[in-house]
Amino acid sequence: MKNKKINKTIRVEPDLWDKFIKIARYKDSDASKEIRKFIKRYLAENSQLFLEMETKI
Repeated sequence: MKNKKINKTIRVEPDLWDKFIKIARYKDSDASKEIRKFIKRYLAENSQLFLEMETKI
C-alpha cells in the first residue's frame, strides 16, 4: 500500500500557478514533485507536533 498514490485538488490563483510551473520546469522538475517535496519538508519540520498530537488521541 506504500506505493499507492492519491489525487487531490487544490485551489490556487492562476498567476501563482503559472509562475510555479515555469520555475519548476526551469529547474527540470514538475509541480507534483515540488508539491511532494514541500509536504515531506513540512512534515519533517512539524514531526514533534505530530507526535504530540498522536499521543493525545
